[in-house]
Order: sequence, then structure tokens, then C-alpha cells
Amino acid sequence: MAAKRLQSGDLEERIQLRVGARVRELRQAAGITTVVLAEGSGISQGQLSKIENGKAALSVTVLARLCQFFDRPVGYLFQSFDEMPRVLGTLTTVKGPENAGIQWFAEEVRRISDGSLSLLPLRPSQIGSAAAQVDQLKDGLIDLFVEEPFYYSTFVPGFNAFALPYTFHSESHRRAFIDSAFFRERLIEPLRQAGIRTINRRWNWKRGVEWVLAASQPLVTPGDLRGLKVRIVESDLMRRFWRALGARPVAVPWAEVSAALRSRDIDVLPTHRAHLYPLKFCRHMRFVTLLGDLPPVLSVAVNEAKYQVLRPDIQNTLLEACDRAGDFFSEHVRLSEAKNEALNIARFKAAYLKVALDPWRVTVARVRSDLLAEGLLDPETTAAIAAVHPIEGEPLQ
Repeated sequence: MAAKRLQSGDLEERIQLRVGARVRELRQAAGITTVVLAEGSGISQGQLSKIENGKAALSVTVLARLCQFFDRPVGYLFQSFDEMPRVLGTLTTVKGPENAGIQWFAEEVRRISDGSLSLLPLRPSQIGSAAAQVDQLKDGLIDLFVEEPFYYSTFVPGFNAFALPYTFHSESHRRAFIDSAFFRERLIEPLRQAGIRTINRRWNWKRGVEWVLAASQPLVTPGDLRGLKVRIVESDLMRRFWRALGARPVAVPWAEVSAALRSRDIDVLPTHRAHLYPLKFCRHMRFVTLLGDLPPVLSVAVNEAKYQVLRPDIQNTLLEACDRAGDFFSEHVRLSEAKNEALNIARFKAAYLKVALDPWRVTVARVRSDLLAEGLLDPETTAAIAAVHPIEGEPLQ
């Protein structure tokens, strides 16, 4: 009996020391004093000092207050370093320069964490469509996801605004919206409450150069789309959008796009200029209509529960690596496209069509107004985007 009591006492002491170490770690990472933590958590400074030194009897009430202050699950306080996750799963994006950018991100995470955290690339065939991956991210089946924000509209409808072209007049206009309180409070925070945390603090992951239409025939005006089969993701919004432009939307999973092009199941592929050559789209759709829209900004997001069990220094490592990788990703894609356009023309006789943009902008604006009236776009998000102003001195595109 004495031996059992001794073992029980040893275990309790180890738990107290572990919890104390976790609390001190969180406080120091937050850059606050014990006075601030005591006031914010409603725990006396003396009690807090005992907890951090592993000398306090632990109650559920006290632990709950501390975890509420730091926005952490209670289980985090009981984990040893060895029990914390070392690997986060991610996916390899489309073939070409984007894939290289993802690989660079994974290497940067490993490098600056000194091997404490790794990103494990998964093939798209292993995890399904982007829409399926968002659900998997929320449910914790995958841990990290890099894609366009409109995929989160399943959980927060306001993200649908990112699905349509010409939503933002300029990069500065988009930046002003992303920096706004509305974006943080009405889009990002509800998404986090749903179990998905965005980690790209600077939102500097840019996909490609601009939005384009790859087609089997020249498309110069919106009227040229009439009757043509346009590839879309499975989305009521996108189906309604392309029908309003006179096209026939066809939902095709990304993994099946190349086959659909070969079999002529689609006539038009809305895509990004940087995708054209690496994925050989112009082998079947050699006419490329340049529509002058901004390259989409990508969201980098992690499963919230997995993020919460990472130590603060590992969290910071992930955030820092994401910021650095965004700069590399965007520049690498841009420079690659500068070379790939010439290759695309030489190999596939691609024809890049520079068209008058006003008819496209006017038509899209009319359709956007109709979609808003039909309830397919969130009115508050639409109004918030219209209300922000770009940085003074930057011309609108």
C-alpha cells in the first residue's frame, strides 16, 4: 500500500510539474506577466506562482480558467513534448510551379523548426476534391489545406465573394478588405469557430498572374460564351453565374479536367494563366482569353484542434514559415509563367487573346447584382467590400 501511495504521489507531482511548465510556456509566449495573467484568469498571483512551479493542487475550475484565457483545450496542459504532434498533413497542389511552392513551404517548416514539425504532402487522389478536403480539414482527417477562400463558404457564406471575377478593383482594394475588422470578425473568426484556422497572416500567397478562359475557339466578348460547355466546380453559385452568361455549366472534378478536355466534354475552362503550360491545357484548348482579373489569393488553413495542441514556439514557426513561403510561392509562380507562355506558344500554338475588358466587367457586375438579389451572395460581405477603399495613390485596374 505504501508503494502504491508513493507511485500515486510521484504521478501527481509529475502532472503538476508538466501543467506548470505548459502554463509558464503559454504565458511567456504571450509576453505577459503573472500579474496580467492573474487578473485575466481570475486566479490569485500566489496561486498562479504555485501552479507554474508545479506545487499547486490542480482543480478543474482553475485549469478551465487558464485554458479559457489562452484559448487552449484543457488537454494541452497535460501533454509532454513527446506527445505533441510532429507532423502535419498537407496536400500537393497542381503540377508545376505551385507544387514547387508547396514543397518549399514544407522544407521551410522543417528547417526553422529544427525538425520538430514536418509537413507531409498527400496526393490529391488520396483525399478527393477541394470541397471534400475542406470537410476533411474541419473533421481533422487532414491538418493543413492550401486553396482559394471561397471553398470555406460551406461554413461561412461570406467567403462566396471570392468566387467571382472582378470582385476587387485592385490588389490594394483586396488588401484593404482583408485587413478590415469585418473580414476578421465576420469571416475569419466564424471559420475558426467551425474548426478551421487561417495561418497566412499576410495573405501573400498569390495564384498565377490573372484569370483566363482556355477555349477551343476564340472568346472575345461575353456573348461568345453562349451555348458553350464551361467547366465549373460543384457549386450552385458558379452554376448560376455561368448560366447567366449564357454558357452551359458542367461540374467536373479537378482530377478529371484533362480527360474532359480530351473528350470535348467541355468547351471552356476558366482557370489561371500559370496552370496552362504545366498542365498542358492548350493541347486541347489553344485559345486563351486574358481577362485581366487579379490572381486569386490563397488561404493557408489548419485544423483548429491540431493547432491548439502545438507548443507556442511551434505555432510561431508555422506562422513564420507560411509568411515566407507565400513570398516564394507568388514570385516563383510569376517568374515561371513568364517563361511558360513562350513555351506554350511554341509547343501548343497557344493564342493569347488580349480583349476589351469593359464588356466583361459590365456583364459580370450585372450578373453579380442578380446573384445578390437571389440570395446567392451574402449582402453584408458585398457591402463591406464596396465600403473599403484602396490605398491612396494606387490606380484601380
